[in-house]
Amino acid sequence: MAISVSKRPQPLMQFSRLSWRALLRELGRRGQGRKEAGAFLLGRPGRDQFKVRKVVYLDDLDPTCLKGGIHFQGLAYSKLWDICEAGGLKVIGDVHTHPGSSVHQSSIDAENPMVSQAGHVALIVPYLATRKVDPSQVGVHLYLGHDGWTTWTGAEAALRLTLRMLP
Repeated sequence: MAISVSKRPQPLMQFSRLSWRALLRELGRRGQGRKEAGAFLLGRPGRDQFKVRKVVYLDDLDPTCLKGGIHFQGLAYSKLWDICEAGGLKVIGDVHTHPGSSVHQSSIDAENPMVSQAGHVALIVPYLATRKVDPSQVGVHLYLGHDGWTTWTGAEAALRLTLRMLP
């Protein structure tokens, strides 16, 4: 009888514990407990590209985008690309909040990826980020291009969204 040994999946996104807490606190503050808030997550191209190095909040790029849901204007992407170029960074994902406990994508989320490039990771944080959230409570969504999305929640999400001790 052969025993199958499953290999732990590589993380798709990694934060320091400190930066994760700061991100949640800031998303909650920006959404004021009443509306969704979000951010782009930037990393360095190369071997450790899954490590979040910088967070750029959507409403810093488009001050009018938080209207209950998020209505991000396409022109604001030029500011994002300038930030990436200046810092030698690239967009590795985005995060936004949902009210309540659901971290599944809405039809609007699924049909309108923030970066429509295969490999982009979208995180959804519950409760408008107004309480402590660990990775197992987050929806992790990987964009596959024309093939749609792959989604992980619970323990599977925690394998793909990891927190590390160091900054």
